[in-house]
Amino acid sequence: TYYNKNSWITCTDCPGNTTSRRNSQFCECPAQHYWHFASAGCLKCPFNSTSGPGATSCECGKGFYWDALSRYCLRYSFSLVDQDLSQDMTSGLLLVTNGQGQGTVCDDRYSDATARVNCHDMGFPGFQSWWFGRESWSVQHTFPILLDEFVCADNTSSYSDCSYSTLHDCTHDEDIFLACASCPHNSFYSKELQKCVPCPLGAFSRPNSLLCVCLADTYWNSDAGDCVSCPPNSTSTQGSDACECSEAGFYWDSEHHQCLQWKFRLVAEDGNPAESQGLLVVDNGYETGLPVSCDLSAAPFLNFARASCLELGFIGQDTQVYPHDWAIQEEYPVVMSNMSCSNSANSFADCSYLRGPAPHCLNSLMGVYLSCVTCPPNTTFHFDKYSQFRGCDPCPQGSTSPADSFSCLCSPGSTWNATGKTCDYCPTNHYSD
Repeated sequence: TYYNKNSWITCTDCPGNTTSRRNSQFCECPAQHYWHFASAGCLKCPFNSTSGPGATSCECGKGFYWDALSRYCLRYSFSLVDQDLSQDMTSGLLLVTNGQGQGTVCDDRYSDATARVNCHDMGFPGFQSWWFGRESWSVQHTFPILLDEFVCADNTSSYSDCSYSTLHDCTHDEDIFLACASCPHNSFYSKELQKCVPCPLGAFSRPNSLLCVCLADTYWNSDAGDCVSCPPNSTSTQGSDACECSEAGFYWDSEHHQCLQWKFRLVAEDGNPAESQGLLVVDNGYETGLPVSCDLSAAPFLNFARASCLELGFIGQDTQVYPHDWAIQEEYPVVMSNMSCSNSANSFADCSYLRGPAPHCLNSLMGVYLSCVTCPPNTTFHFDKYSQFRGCDPCPQGSTSPADSFSCLCSPGSTWNATGKTCDYCPTNHYSD
């Protein structure tokens, strides 16, 4: 068990096959997983990270740090500030942001090559100079020293290819100050061309920018170096580098520059794809995870279950939605909750939802298990006069059909009668093949 601060019950059973020590605040997850306090379960580490047994976070590669809020590995970022901590400076005190927060960089082994990489990474075309010990700002002492022995080779293009240490033997007299070269107004720095390029007609930029400010309903396409109109069913505000999809269940794909639909699928208890019954999993373009619900009997949720089955290509949902407690559920984050659909919803785009977990519905063990309606081979769907599914009818003798069929394939010389559900012989002077 573990002490659950979010529960009225002081001690809560550990999920699945996890264990805990006495008086623990979390359960020990297996390797490549970590304990997520908000959802009170084990989540799988993202593709670019690892963890050992019993971890509460994931370990990221060089130049990245674990961000507990987004549950991803984020790149170290650098910035220049003045004595008032004003941002967007071309010169000033060099700060780095990593998993320990924001802090200064020590001068040990720092060089022109490292200064060039820092300036390029912040969007500047190059560096002018760097120094230490020449100035002493009181603001320096409000930051910890986070990087030392920061070394980049002459041909290095990104700081993630450099070496550094997060331990130091420095004082703030050794903090790095850096002056970067800049691009003028209405131009941007092209990393590909490694020079300043004018903004396209109708767009503008601030000094030292990596992009140009485009008008509303357009976005900055860094591949093309131009302002591009948002596709149908998407919008943007002025200065955006992406479009926002208008329809529910769609996300902006920055690689292909279009709105793509969320992908739903069913998985079995072992994590392999399931056919018509299984745990509902959704890929929203940013992560793969679970929709969760705390009320499996509410009409809006049952409508969501039916709409999800329709989205998956089935003709509907079984009358029951079954709760399950599978270990595989603990490997997924909660990406959606409070799903609600009307009686007429035919796809997920017709529904409403909340991104991420709701306050009262956090745990991935509240995932949705669906049993979608399907008919086996050699049967057809049976609908009543109100178009409600009533079961599967067997095909007439001598005829066949694939699974989930609306009709049977009759033998030569006869045709399918959808009203009577029979194979009728062709009249005289007619034939069928």
